[in-house]
Amino acid sequence: MYIAGLLPAVIGLAALVYPIYLDQYDAEVSCGNGLSSDLSQPAQTDRHHLVTQCHTALRVRRARAIPAVAIGWLLVTGFLEVWVHNEQSKKTSRIRLIPI
Repeated sequence: MYIAGLLPAVIGLAALVYPIYLDQYDAEVSCGNGLSSDLSQPAQTDRHHLVTQCHTALRVRRARAIPAVAIGWLLVTGFLEVWVHNEQSKKTSRIRLIPI
């Protein structure tokens, strides 16, 4: 049950950390990763379209990864809230009042 929340969160975090490359002219151009962009390599090529493509690749990666992390975090939080609520209700149901 908790895996349903952990899976999108872990996949989203991995997508943010994994580096982004463009395959151009039989060479890989590094754009950074989803957390930080590094546009020094595409800027050195004097091709404006490479910088634009890197910006697009970063934007797409973030647009997919950040909602996955948020949904996973919300699911894990919801599961933990239900679990804690059920544990507390079990503890209160075990307490029996003794009439005086």
